[in-house]
This record gives sequence, C-alpha cells and structure tokens, in this order.
Amino acid sequence: MVISKYALDCKPYLQSGGDITWGDITWGECTLRKWLNDEFINEAFGTEHQKLIPTVVVSADKNPENDTNPGKSTKDKVFLLSIKEAEKYFANDEAWMCAPTAYAKANGVYTDDDYTTEDGEATCWWWLRSPGYTQFYAACVNFGGYVFNRGCNVLYVEDGVRPALWINLEP
Repeated sequence: MVISKYALDCKPYLQSGGDITWGDITWGECTLRKWLNDEFINEAFGTEHQKLIPTVVVSADKNPENDTNPGKSTKDKVFLLSIKEAEKYFANDEAWMCAPTAYAKANGVYTDDDYTTEDGEATCWWWLRSPGYTQFYAACVNFGGYVFNRGCNVLYVEDGVRPALWINLEP
C-alpha cells in the first residue's frame, strides 16, 4: 500500500448540491470517493500504471470514539485511510503531519506556519474516510498530526486529500 506524502489536492468530502441527505454521508456515498476513482486516477496515472492498481475491498471502519454509521464496505482503486489504518501506518503525530503540494495550495488548502514538517513546510488538515461524530462530519487529521475524531464538516473546502492505493507488482 502507498499513501501520498503530500496533500495532492484540496477538495470537500462532499461536494454541495445533489440529493444527498444527512443520513447518506458515508465514504461509500461521498463525492470525494467518486472523484478519486474517476478524475484523479485517470489524470494521475496512465493506462499502463492503472493496470498495476487493483480494485480492493475498502472496509467501512467505525470511528473508535463515535458510534456514527460508517456505511458499507466499498470496492475502490483509490481511497482515503480510515482512522484505524492511519494508526497502523503512522507511528506518531509528526508522521501524520502533511504538507500540501503547490497545486493543493493553489486550490485553496489552508496551511498553518506554526506547524511544519521536518523540511520546514507548513502543514494542512487532511481527510480520513471514517465518519465523524455525526453523518455530516468526517474524521480528519489536523495541522499538528492529531486525529480529529469529531471530524470536519463534509462541505469544508480547505482540507487536503492524501490518496492511498495498493500496487500489484506482479500484474
């Protein structure tokens, strides 16, 4: 599995509009998932590289501090980490800290110079796929690398996106 080192873009978890209701907002229904597995994958990877990215079952992990419905497992090529996965793959708050790319900055990601990476780059908040304290919030990681279990409003447009995917080295 690989996860981007940087926040590659800045997108809301749920694009406003459409017919999504309060109870529908889960990873399986969010527009960020659809964007990652359509526009993002097609722009970021050529046809040959896409063949190396398998479709995997992405679990609907609960938020350990909230009893919010996580929805159902999905099948995706590109996804966001859940709280459970992020805790598994990152050792400490510093490892969770994330700087955005210039592209993400140009698209409006919010950074804070009070929190910087080892390279001195300002960090940003970034989305996780786990639900927040209600269906209208999604878990995220803040500037200092702390998991915000309560979550951010899914319509918030200034959080970064750190895509994760599996690579099949033996096609």
